[in-house]
Amino acid sequence: MADEMDRDLEDVITGAILDLLIDAKEQGMELLSFEQICDLLGVDDISLMSKMEKGMTFELNDEFLNKLKDPEIRRAMLESFRSTKH
Repeated sequence: MADEMDRDLEDVITGAILDLLIDAKEQGMELLSFEQICDLLGVDDISLMSKMEKGMTFELNDEFLNKLKDPEIRRAMLESFRSTKH
């Protein structure tokens, strides 16, 4: 039961991140920093972030994000993320 609840929470968080990336791209953003992503997801304490994490940026790829709008592709991607988790 706990594993299923953890998996559901991970799917919700992953879905929220994917939605965030799509929305940012639709608003004309080309890059998002890791710090911006945390802020947009409501993480209010970033004091434990490493210097590397604070300096990390992510390019918003049009082709990738457009594919994520398709529910089948999104579902397959979530399954792929889940299966490659260590």
